[in-house]
Amino acid sequence: MANPYFAKEAPETYWKTSTDLPSFPALQEDTECDVTIIGGGITGITTAYELTKRGFRVVLIEANQVLNGTTAHTTAKITAQHDMIYDEFIRNFGLNHARLYYEANQNAVDYIKGIIDEHQINCEWTEQDAYLYTANENAVQKIRTEHEAYTKLEIERDLIKDLPIPLGSKLALVMKNQAQFHPLQYLKALLEQIVQKG
Repeated sequence: MANPYFAKEAPETYWKTSTDLPSFPALQEDTECDVTIIGGGITGITTAYELTKRGFRVVLIEANQVLNGTTAHTTAKITAQHDMIYDEFIRNFGLNHARLYYEANQNAVDYIKGIIDEHQINCEWTEQDAYLYTANENAVQKIRTEHEAYTKLEIERDLIKDLPIPLGSKLALVMKNQAQFHPLQYLKALLEQIVQKG
């Protein structure tokens, strides 16, 4: 079965259907800038936003339409919880490096929230807990081991049996104070800031 994300036209998502995205003309002539950024997703737009804030002349190039790739098909969660990774990180890279990884990702949550507050962006931001769970009794110990890693890293956490929705969970690990948002509404506001700065 073909992967729909690599089809000529990706499937519509809530993010796309609920956002009136801007379009920009194709580059038709030579232009001068300080920085050229390839890719009009969250990484490219955030980079352009930060550079234009600092007075750099930026050209952002996208092959098709901005915010039409991975960013338009995201889960829209903003979290330092990326599967069961922290126990593995501690074992392979040590406690300090695992903590740096967590802190960098938590700083990203705070960074996005700061931009939303600064520009009063209406993008459905809500603080949410992030969950890892298993419905398989054989994987319960993996959840417990990951919980121990959270404890070592002083990550605000909880170990629970029942999830907010009935998924037959045997055990779940909660990372507290994470978030979700409407990524395209957020990035549309950043694009407006970039355009205003030329």
